[in-house]
Amino acid sequence: MCNTVILSTKGETTIRSCINCKVFYLWHNNLLLTFTDKAFSAFYDVVEALSFHKNCLPFPDDEDRVILHTPNDDICFAFKVEEFELFKEAMTEALYMNSVYILMRV
Repeated sequence: MCNTVILSTKGETTIRSCINCKVFYLWHNNLLLTFTDKAFSAFYDVVEALSFHKNCLPFPDDEDRVILHTPNDDICFAFKVEEFELFKEAMTEALYMNSVYILMRV
């Protein structure tokens, strides 16, 4: 893996990037997803457009969760409301901080 910088850590989610490779690493619990910068922005758009309250489902543990599909069709996240909000905040902060790091390199 590259020499990465932390862009955001919220709850169980950490997002890092390699400015040189333009790769994002998104860790959530024990799951690691990698994205190009364009793919990360597209995934962010999907996350931001997803409404928890309009899309949540009851799970067997009597908790409502929203299912978030990843670019890999076989992998989905299932977030409780608090987890989903922290995940969205982490992604927003990561894009902002990535912009800051890019500006610092200019």
